[in-house]
Amino acid sequence: MNTAQQLVDFLHDKKWQIRCVESCTAGALTASLGEIAGVSSVLERSWVTYSNQAKMEEVGVPLALLESYGAVSKEVVIAMAEGAVVGCEDHTLAIAISGIAGPGGGTIEKPLGTVWIALKMPHQSAQAQCFQCHGSRKEIQTLAVQHALAMPLTS
Repeated sequence: MNTAQQLVDFLHDKKWQIRCVESCTAGALTASLGEIAGVSSVLERSWVTYSNQAKMEEVGVPLALLESYGAVSKEVVIAMAEGAVVGCEDHTLAIAISGIAGPGGGTIEKPLGTVWIALKMPHQSAQAQCFQCHGSRKEIQTLAVQHALAMPLTS
């Protein structure tokens, strides 16, 4: 059984919904969930918030966080995940992803392949983890999705 199927089954068992907020993966996480039969009972909505403006407008990321830490940061992905569940915190899990998929954009502080993923589970504070993914743009995006799918199952 693949990880997307495991996550959908986990959500069914918990009677939870999921919301995804994606930047560098551009909807690939949501698409991987959408391939699973029966996902419509758990996949509530998702956003592709590639720009900082979208992060602010769609899920309420404060401008001060973006200016202080940058879009690819623990603070911003936590804000993305928390913003995704406003009003439905009791029964909704959120996953937020922001990273540098390349081929450009990396810096010494945040090299190519840096991906931050936040997980917000019902009745818990959001937690974030940084991953260093390697490969082409597509490979980095694929690895980010795999990490994101696995996070709720190992938390």
